[in-house]
Amino acid sequence: MFGTSGLIEDDYEEIDAAAQRGGLGVLAGGSFALAAVRFQRFTTEAARHIPYWEIVDYAHADKPDAPSGMTRELAHHLSRVRAQEPVRPILETQGDPTARGATVSGTQIHSLRLPVYVVTAEVHFGLPNQRLTIRYEAGAGAEPYVSGTPLAARKVSSFVGLRRGLDSILEINGEGCP
Repeated sequence: MFGTSGLIEDDYEEIDAAAQRGGLGVLAGGSFALAAVRFQRFTTEAARHIPYWEIVDYAHADKPDAPSGMTRELAHHLSRVRAQEPVRPILETQGDPTARGATVSGTQIHSLRLPVYVVTAEVHFGLPNQRLTIRYEAGAGAEPYVSGTPLAARKVSSFVGLRRGLDSILEINGEGCP
């Protein structure tokens, strides 16, 4: 069981192969906070109905990874819902295409790192003349992660291989889900 800051898709494949060989379960989670799990669920539900979105990832100034493990995981889950087609392809951007953020699993992620933030993520969805923003914020302490971590520790030995996200071991209205 581990957090996923700094990991990329190739890392997950390597970890899964090693776990399979060893007959072990591994849970890789961008966040073990139960509210973050619900945030992910609500955003993936919205993506089923709204085909355009981007993520904004906020964290404290000294956070070493950008985008965060939580928003990388979220982009992975959104990509499993549907492939997104931007109105204007990123490579057709006039000016510097990197100003449009990093493309992770087909989703644009914009990372802000400033002293005022702790951990926050927003997914902005858009349709003509409509927009929806879903936001998650964590406090400065460890408390948000405490409730999900013991659940993960109890369940990680019940499967073999890699599972991504705390949601992968919880039932929709099951254990630990508010």
